[in-house]
Amino acid sequence: MSKLQRSNIYFLILVLLTIFLPEYLIKTYLLMGINDIRVMQFLNHVILFLVPAIIYVVVTKVNIKETFRLNKIHLKDLLLIILISFVCYPLMGCISAISQMFFTNNIGTFMAAIADTPYWAMLLLMAVTPAITEEVTLRGIVLSGYDKQSKFKAALITGVLFGIFHMDFQQFLYAAVLGFIFAYIVRITNSIFASVIMHFIINGISVTAQKVLFSAEELISQVVEEPSLIDLSFNMKLTYMSTYILVGVTFGVLIYKLIHRLEVWNIERQGVTGESGEASYLRDVSDEPKESVINWSFILIVVIYLSFMIYDVYIR
Repeated sequence: MSKLQRSNIYFLILVLLTIFLPEYLIKTYLLMGINDIRVMQFLNHVILFLVPAIIYVVVTKVNIKETFRLNKIHLKDLLLIILISFVCYPLMGCISAISQMFFTNNIGTFMAAIADTPYWAMLLLMAVTPAITEEVTLRGIVLSGYDKQSKFKAALITGVLFGIFHMDFQQFLYAAVLGFIFAYIVRITNSIFASVIMHFIINGISVTAQKVLFSAEELISQVVEEPSLIDLSFNMKLTYMSTYILVGVTFGVLIYKLIHRLEVWNIERQGVTGESGEASYLRDVSDEPKESVINWSFILIVVIYLSFMIYDVYIR
């Protein structure tokens, strides 16, 4: 079995676990006297993502350092990655807002439910935890299966998988875009710490913004009473969407230029130059025939995701 197929099957198993296991986990938590949704959320991440990752490593006997790209980041790269993270947040906000015009914002409802959580605890739950568990899964095990694919193709497919990973229509688009950016930067730097840092910063900004928003009880009541984007008229949605697209494209172009600069730095660092003396792009794939990224396991993942989400949103 190829590495790509193995990674896809691993992800497929995680999707099935995410769909069917939480219901039984919650019942188990309640029997154990655990009824705090924050503790449940943390335990879910450990059980659904870290435990399978450990099992995968033990069973397959993969090289841990290579699979998870446990390599240091150069200081100059780190500073640029931090900047890219802050620029990504407005882009994510624009895409999320557009999605909210068509789908319910479940994550917003969850954040409101835990608004009284101390800031440090919320940061640990919503920023630190996913920056570890989700990165180990997506930019660790899954991305390693696409090592023989180009950076763009590997980032594109794993970006889609990252969107699916959230099991929520509203989160799919912005998660897929962020997943693409995370994977591409990990391939450039050859370090998973790049995406761990970006994931933490972006989620950390979101947590901080939510904490400020919900810091006063009157603000909470205002947020609850405000009409959601999904309830706006068609003309209002069109107006808002045009604005979000314009702002999003602006930040998207800036992100592209920053990532391009990061890539050039890494090429120059490897001492590869063209005839003109300027840095040229390295071939990041081998010359052997490429395995198709659209295979039965990927198609099955998409079918299961769409089937479950349609059932969850429109039928149940």
